[in-house]
Amino acid sequence: MTSAAAVLAQAVRTGLVDASAALAGVVTVTRIDGSNPVLRLARDGRPVAFVKGTGEAALLNGEDTVARERAVVSRLAASGTAPRALPQGTPHELWLSAVEGRSLAELSQSGDVGALSEAFASVGVALAGLHRLRAGSSTPAMDLPWPMRDALPPHMHSARHHEVPARVLETAADLADVAVAAKAAWRADGWAHGDVSATNVLVGPDGARLIDWESAGRGDPSWDLAGARVVADLVATGWSDLAWRRLHAAYRAAGGPAPEPAHALWCVRLLVAAYQQAVGVLVGGGTPDADGSVTTLLDQARRAAGAHRRECAHA
Repeated sequence: MTSAAAVLAQAVRTGLVDASAALAGVVTVTRIDGSNPVLRLARDGRPVAFVKGTGEAALLNGEDTVARERAVVSRLAASGTAPRALPQGTPHELWLSAVEGRSLAELSQSGDVGALSEAFASVGVALAGLHRLRAGSSTPAMDLPWPMRDALPPHMHSARHHEVPARVLETAADLADVAVAAKAAWRADGWAHGDVSATNVLVGPDGARLIDWESAGRGDPSWDLAGARVVADLVATGWSDLAWRRLHAAYRAAGGPAPEPAHALWCVRLLVAAYQQAVGVLVGGGTPDADGSVTTLLDQARRAAGAHRRECAHA
């Protein structure tokens, strides 16, 4: 990944920021933690651009997330759905236009329930706008979620050496029949973001915008709704049902076409969320499941699996 100094030099050289501002120290380049390395270029505290590279996990999997996200945002450029790719980019980095706003994670910490409720409605509108777009044959196909695959991605093999991520994988193995059903019902017939989370949604004056498009492509839009439902559970503590209903009503009112996720798909999304939660805390130096969040997600996954199995028994 390019260094902060190289990003600043490139931004000055291409006119994205002026040299005088850089010399005055009002231009900053800050590393943002995530699955892929991201540098935030800002002037006077306001973002100007984001520079993304490919992380170690993606490299281990043989994935080029820079090329993939560039292809996605280029196809979405005319719709204004995603940030724009900037010409400063290279084959190994993607420069993206800045998106104004605060993440749902930040809004949840503010304690402003009214603002957060409005934010969930705007997320529904944003997802409807994406899902209404036509995904043609040239649209990159979204990868199947890992519980639906025949083999785990290479970067997940080390998870077996850590107690909490290993417990997620063991639970997924116990629910393999449900993942098979979710795969059979998977509808790769529309645009899907693929990784709707509390940190990947920014809410600004003009509503919600989605960021981090490296997982996006032609997939099942219901997967995004399942992700949004997980976000409601994690962020709107104590009133998640209301937050979800607000989001879903706004989604339908804006012409969102995807059906609500079936129990099998919901189960798989909860397994993915549990793994992300466990590994995210582990990478950050914390103790996974110290707050019981992973256990809660796995319990929800088991309940969703039970509901799916009962449906099958009565069919």
